[in-house]
Amino acid sequence: MDLEKLLNKVLKMGVDEAALMLVERNKRQVRFSNNDIDISKAWLESQIDVFLSKGKHVFLTTIKDLNNAESQIEKYIKLLPNLPPNEDFYGINPEKQGYSKSRIDRDILELDLENLASEVIDGAIDKGALRAAGVVYRDHVKREIATNYNYARDEVANIDVVIRAFNQYRNVGQEAITTAISKELENVREIGEKAGVIASIGDKPRDGREGKFKVLFHPLAFGSLVSYSMWLASAFMVDSGMSFFAGKIGKKTFSEKFTLYDDPTFFSTGYRIFDEEATATQKTPIVESGIVKNYLHNYSTAQKFKAKTTGNAGIVRPHAWQPVMESGTKSYEDLLSEIEEGLYIVNLWYTRFQDYRNGDFSTIPRDGIFYVKNGEIVESWKGIRVTENMVHLFSSIAEVSKEREKVKWWDEVLPSYLPYVLVNDVNITRSTL
Repeated sequence: MDLEKLLNKVLKMGVDEAALMLVERNKRQVRFSNNDIDISKAWLESQIDVFLSKGKHVFLTTIKDLNNAESQIEKYIKLLPNLPPNEDFYGINPEKQGYSKSRIDRDILELDLENLASEVIDGAIDKGALRAAGVVYRDHVKREIATNYNYARDEVANIDVVIRAFNQYRNVGQEAITTAISKELENVREIGEKAGVIASIGDKPRDGREGKFKVLFHPLAFGSLVSYSMWLASAFMVDSGMSFFAGKIGKKTFSEKFTLYDDPTFFSTGYRIFDEEATATQKTPIVESGIVKNYLHNYSTAQKFKAKTTGNAGIVRPHAWQPVMESGTKSYEDLLSEIEEGLYIVNLWYTRFQDYRNGDFSTIPRDGIFYVKNGEIVESWKGIRVTENMVHLFSSIAEVSKEREKVKWWDEVLPSYLPYVLVNDVNITRSTL
């Protein structure tokens, strides 16, 4: 499809501005359970993301039928005058952009996914797990965008590996890796081994206790907290009154150990060179040494906030691409040894806010909950919940590890690069699940 030609036709139909993004995706999945591969499939997807505006009237949709894209867009343009105006829309970015060269490791496309799955299964079993389940997933994406003002293309590919390893008590160890670099998968067996070790720690899980505990969060667990918080760093959420970041620009709000960026320029799964209105992406500091530095902007929110776009469109609502957190100087083992009495939590799910503005939330630990005494893991727990406030939790960060891991997990964790994080006085309650 000639996207620029289609854009020219659309602009002649009477719109002020348009952004058309063609996305072609080649997906491959290998799923395994009970130590065997049970599903191997591939599928191709193509779509055009369409944004149209006429004055303050805006329309956004996705078209799957590319053969009839032009006629469908023509119908949508006729609807525009009947839509209510969006008073917060100030246009898409009109500034001419310069883009970095798109990067892709093509060796990713040649990797044998069945072999990767077998390797992680074997690693888990070798370290004491009785059985393993999980998925190996490859995503190869080509994007092309055309607006009134800019045109760009990129191509990316990545592989996600997620494994859950089980022992005889149904203790579960979970590990995950996401990467755009093929060499980082040469020792993929280690991912399975880590999950097997976690599953093998402790006997039959005991019901956990309520209280305030020092907690060491695995990067996968902390990734859930960061990912849900990054959505609230969007200027759209701040403007809506639904963010604990509101009113905190330039203020020391969190622990000085906490430095967090949105960095789609970092070459990993969340890497991309342009956003959804064709603005070049950039590394944007959200928090530096506990001080809130920026919100995430598209062109319209930047105009409203008298700021500059950060290359995070969503044209209607800006959002994060890839959280990256600064590392510390101590090892994971050092952080574990600093816990006189506390917990080590590997993974979280069902993170939900009760109050977006204040940051009140709860989340359920899973796949590795361990009680720690004098720096040693002494037993596994079940049935607990983290019931906390995000400002308090980020303010209570005591240390972060020098090790960082590239993690991603379904909708709970954005593609992220994060350390292990030790947090004081985390409120633990009982879970009914």
